[in-house]
Amino acid sequence: MYSVPLPPSKSLANRTLTSLAVAGKSLPDPGPDWSEDMAAMHRVLSGKTDAGHAGTAFRFGMAYWAAQKGVKTHLTGSKRLLERPIAPLAEALQSLGAQLKQRKDGSWDIEGATLTGGKLAVDASISSQFISALLLVETLMKKKLQLQLQGEPVSAPYISMTEEVRQNPQWPVESDWSAGIVWALRASCMGESVRLQGLGRRSIQGDSAWSRWGLNLGFSASYEPEGLVIRGLPSRPTHPLELDLKDTPDLTQPIVAGGLLMRRSVKLTGLETLNGKEIPRLDALKEALKMLGLDVKDSGPTSLEFDAKAWTPSETPLVVDAQDDHRMAFFWALVGLEQPIELASEACVAKSYPLFWSSWRAYAP
Repeated sequence: MYSVPLPPSKSLANRTLTSLAVAGKSLPDPGPDWSEDMAAMHRVLSGKTDAGHAGTAFRFGMAYWAAQKGVKTHLTGSKRLLERPIAPLAEALQSLGAQLKQRKDGSWDIEGATLTGGKLAVDASISSQFISALLLVETLMKKKLQLQLQGEPVSAPYISMTEEVRQNPQWPVESDWSAGIVWALRASCMGESVRLQGLGRRSIQGDSAWSRWGLNLGFSASYEPEGLVIRGLPSRPTHPLELDLKDTPDLTQPIVAGGLLMRRSVKLTGLETLNGKEIPRLDALKEALKMLGLDVKDSGPTSLEFDAKAWTPSETPLVVDAQDDHRMAFFWALVGLEQPIELASEACVAKSYPLFWSSWRAYAP
């Protein structure tokens, strides 16, 4: 059995950093295991307000600086980031008295003000981060927020995470469950055993849900003092893989790869937010599966269906591109266990897991 150190949860880290900044406390210094998203959050909160590709830093940063009375700043990011959804958050902040003005390039001029708080209607159907951003700065408002969520909330566990973190921000944060599933699926597909350091039985990360899907995903899970031990089952499951990932969309790419390697029919639903991520992830997955020779059903913008029972990898290396998306890189890493690949933009894993490739290749099958 090999033991793998996982990166800190960037979701927890970014909420904790913002909570510390809102409370006027010093931020921890970045370390070598910090992801690019964590570094971007630290940078934005420290006044260097270019979020790069980091959507969380952009959204939390907008709320943070909007609530800093009398402080003027210019919040920007990469071209793709400036194209991603932000209007519901900006409009909510403006209704609370925020002084925000969008430039033609999509960046924002912000003049901090004392926000009113009180009753507020927010579209919760696009991103849970809009809600989280508002909750994180509530203590800087005149009144307690009374949120009225419009539409069905997506990624609801992340809102619960925000509520808990802002009540009790703690550093360092726990390890990242969304990184751990890549190793769990590798163990399932390769019949391996792996210890995932830093994952405990109790977690406020919604993505920890995958630890309870062992029979469906082909592994057993047990906890030790050092972390979570995953053992691939003696035989891969063959029954259809059907999951609703509305609360855990960041698990989609590795689960798709796992379903492919297990030669299963796959139906994943609750994917309505995927095309609004760093890249249009649902579209990217469909194209990747077609590149691998699979027929993908036309199942609309909220689900993904394919049948991999007859899939056979080719001996010729496939030249592929992660499109600078860390989760697509994890997808290709798993596929690469059977299908030889030549992966472009593999360095993009630094967004969430900077030491991924060195660990992955250290335990080459």
